[in-house]
Amino acid sequence: MFNRTINTIVVSIIGLTGCQEAVKNNADKVFTGGTIYTADDNQSVATAMAISGDQIIGIGSDSAMQAMVGEQTEIIELQGKMIIPGLHDVHIHLPGIVETDSCDLASEPFSLQDLVPRLKPCLEKLEAGEWLSVDQWSYTAGNEPTEALPTMRAALDAVSTEHPIMLLGNDGHHGAVNSYALALATDKYGNQVGLSVESLAAEFADFTALVGVDADGEPNGAVNEDARKLVNMPNLWGYPEIDNELVSRISDKLASNGITSVLDAALTSKDITGFANAAKDSPLNYRMSIAFYADFEHYRPNPDAAIDVDAVVADMLAVQATHQGIANFKVDTAKIFIDGVIEGDPYSMPPTLPNAAVLNDYLQPIFKTDLDTGAIGVQSYVNTDSAACTQGRTLKSAADKKAFFKEHGFLPAQCAKSKGVLEKEAEFLYDYTLALYDAGINVHSHAIGDRAVRFALDAFEAARNASPDSQANLSMAHAQIIAPEDIPRFGKLDVYPSFTFAWIEPDAGYLMTVSPFLSHIKSAEDLFDPDDYGFSASYPAGSIAAAGGVLTAGSDAPVDTREPRPFFNLEKAVTRQQDETGKIYNAEEKVSLADALDAYTINGAEMLKNEQITGSLEAGKKADFVILDTDLLALEAAGNASQISDVRVLSTWFDGRKIYSADEAGN
Repeated sequence: MFNRTINTIVVSIIGLTGCQEAVKNNADKVFTGGTIYTADDNQSVATAMAISGDQIIGIGSDSAMQAMVGEQTEIIELQGKMIIPGLHDVHIHLPGIVETDSCDLASEPFSLQDLVPRLKPCLEKLEAGEWLSVDQWSYTAGNEPTEALPTMRAALDAVSTEHPIMLLGNDGHHGAVNSYALALATDKYGNQVGLSVESLAAEFADFTALVGVDADGEPNGAVNEDARKLVNMPNLWGYPEIDNELVSRISDKLASNGITSVLDAALTSKDITGFANAAKDSPLNYRMSIAFYADFEHYRPNPDAAIDVDAVVADMLAVQATHQGIANFKVDTAKIFIDGVIEGDPYSMPPTLPNAAVLNDYLQPIFKTDLDTGAIGVQSYVNTDSAACTQGRTLKSAADKKAFFKEHGFLPAQCAKSKGVLEKEAEFLYDYTLALYDAGINVHSHAIGDRAVRFALDAFEAARNASPDSQANLSMAHAQIIAPEDIPRFGKLDVYPSFTFAWIEPDAGYLMTVSPFLSHIKSAEDLFDPDDYGFSASYPAGSIAAAGGVLTAGSDAPVDTREPRPFFNLEKAVTRQQDETGKIYNAEEKVSLADALDAYTINGAEMLKNEQITGSLEAGKKADFVILDTDLLALEAAGNASQISDVRVLSTWFDGRKIYSADEAGN
C-alpha cells in the first residue's frame, strides 16, 4: 500500500444496478460538499456520502448522491471539511488513558531536587507504612542528579523512609524505588532478602541487567521490567478497578479523538471481566478487541520449573469462551513481550544499559554533562576488549574497584558486555507463539531491539509453517530497531507492524538515552549521521511498506502521554520532523499521508479482522467516520504537513450515530 496514487471516486451505491431509482429516498443523512478520504483499495477521494441506519449506502460526487435524497433525508453541508474513516488504534492500554486521583507526575520532567517537594504532598493521605505509588514518571526526561541527591534512591529516600515508594514509568517498563521498598524484595521462594549488592550477586543474579546500581554496586533505585515485581508492590498497573464509570470515561476520550476501533494491547482476565460487564450493561461506542495477558510466573508448577504453555493457552481460550456474544467486544488475541525497552540511563554511574534484546553488544559510553546547558554528551567509550577490562572483570573488593576507577576513569562495571535480555525463557516465548497460532489465536508481540524483532519473526515463520491452516493474524508492536535484512520479512510473512509514529520525532535528549549505546555518538549532531545505526534502523516504516508490509498504527497511550493523539502520530509518520529544531529523522522512511491514514483505518481493520464491516468508507460498511475541521490532504499538498497535529475533530460517528461533537463538548 506504499505510495499509491489517490484517485477521485465516481460513485458507489449499494444496490445500484444501472437504475438510480432503485435506491432513491434510502438515505437518512447525506453529507455533501466536502473531502472524503475513503481508504478503499484505490485510496479514492469523494465529496459526498449517504448513510441509512448504521450503514453507508452511497459515496461519490455531490450530484450522484442526490439519488439518495428523499423527503426525510437530512442534508449536512460539509463546506469543505473532511471526512475520514473512524480511526483504529491497534495498540493502546485503555484503563490508563484517563486520569485518576492517584499521585501523578503527568510525564513532566523533574530534576531529582525538584522531585522531592513534588512528591511529599502525596504522602498526606497514606496510613503508616502504606505504599506510595506514583504514576506517569518520565524516565527519559529530567531526573538530573545533584551532589546531595546523586541517585533516584537518594531522592525517594528524601521523600520518605517511612513508606515504600515506587515511581511507575510512563513507558510501562521502568520503575524507581526507595530504600524501604528495596528492603521488601523477596526471592522466588518468597523469602524476604532485600535488594542489595550481595543479593544481586546471589538470589537476584538473573535480574542484574534490570536493576540499576551505583559505583559501589548497591541498587540505585532503578528497577525495570520484572525486577519491579521483586519488591511486591500491590499494583504495578497504576490504574483502579475497571467499572462502568471508568469505561464511560474511556469511551468519551476515544470518541473525542476520532477513534472507533481499538486493540487493548494487554489485559488480565480480571480486567477483561470488568470491561465485559460494562459492555453488557451499556454497549460500547467503539469496537474493542482485546489481547489477553497473563502473569506467566503463575503457570510454573514450582519456582524452578518451566512455564506450562498448555495451561496458559487453555486459560486464554476459557476467557474467550466466557465473554462471547457481547456487542463490539471480542477476546481473540494474546500479548507476548519478547523484550523490554532500549533506553539507558546516562545519569547513573555506571550508566545503566538498555535491556532490549539486540544483535550486537551494547556500547559502554562515558557520558559528560555540559555545565551551561545541562545537555548530555559522550566523552569517550570504554574498550570492553582491552587489557584493563580483562583485569577489571576480575576485581571483587570495593578498594580495588576504586583504585581501578582512579587509574582508568571508568568503573569495572562498565566493562560488562550485554546484548540485553528476553522477557522470559526463549523456549517459552517460541513455544507459546506456536501454540497460540495453532489454536487460532491472534499473536501480538512486543519487540523493540533488532534481536527481539528477529526472534519474533522467526517464531512467526515457524508458526505459519507448523499450522498452515490457522486463520490467526500475526502482529508486532513497536519494532523500534530493525536489521535491514529483516525488513522484507514483514511482507513475506504477512506480519502487521504497529508503529507509534509519534516516537519517531527526533528529540535529542531522548535519543541520547538510546543511540550512544548502539553507535559511537559524541554529540547531538552525530545523532543524525546516516551511518549511525540508530538513525538508519529506527522505525523503518517506508522501507517496510515498500517491501510489501502492511503498516498499522497504535498510540500505546498512556505510554509517554495519556492522550492517544492520533493526528500527532499521523503528522510524524509523514514528516519524521521535530518542529522546534527542523531536524528530520531519516527522511527516507517517511510515508505519504494516504498511507499513514490507511495505517490508522483499513489496515488496522484488517489486523483486527474487521475489514468486512469497517476501516474504509464504502457502500455496505458500517457508518464509522470522523468529520475534521481541515482537509488533511490539502495540508500535505501545500507542504504544510507539520500542521496535521493541529487538526480538530468536529464530530465522531459510530454505527451511524454521532457519539461526539466538539460544539457540545465546548471545544
